[in-house]
Amino acid sequence: MASAGIKILPCEFIDMEVRVDIYNEAFADDPALYCMRPRADPIVVKKNTLENFQKGYEGPGMKYFKAIDGDTGEIVGYSSWQYPHTPDPNEPDPETAIRNATQPPGSNDELIVEFLVKFLHARQKWHVPHLHYYLRLLVAHPGYQRRGIGTMLLEPVLEIIDEAKAKTFITASPVDVGLYLKYGWVEVDEIIIDYSRYGDEKDVKTAVLMRHPKGLRMSKNGTAKRQT
Repeated sequence: MASAGIKILPCEFIDMEVRVDIYNEAFADDPALYCMRPRADPIVVKKNTLENFQKGYEGPGMKYFKAIDGDTGEIVGYSSWQYPHTPDPNEPDPETAIRNATQPPGSNDELIVEFLVKFLHARQKWHVPHLHYYLRLLVAHPGYQRRGIGTMLLEPVLEIIDEAKAKTFITASPVDVGLYLKYGWVEVDEIIIDYSRYGDEKDVKTAVLMRHPKGLRMSKNGTAKRQT
């Protein structure tokens, strides 16, 4: 059920700092977040994350939306989407950029590269930039989770996507998969990361999902069938 008093609006560039705070709080228990940079200065990590979010805000096809508590005016959730676009042919090779990037001191560089490259390969396998939509991230502040904010951030864009008769790519943790299955996504692949070398779980799964527009259902091999 959607939360009363919550408004959905486009994000502005100035909102990126709040977005970092919500991201860090929402994913505080995610092994990826704390295993990647366990000994790094939190101030440096936050600055690095903010710079990445600000750069992403201006990326091709990017659209950001925020959920605002109408009573307090605070941002309590957001989504970031990449709409179909033509990639810049002059952009550097993304895998090379990942491998050559300098991480903050105290980071587990090997894990960061493994994580980012595996997610990159999954995206390259399933996501066609000029045809598909990509839900990059959907996050609600921990104090506002299970209050329908995810639904409110999803539904307006899915209406646009269904009208365009386009597919949508996403990766999701097991705890979030249920919401996306409800809206027609189908798990087509998985990403496995071994965090046991860093003192955490051995094989953590992230689901790779694709969604056909409403009226079509998707099989696990990524093909579509007309719903009857």
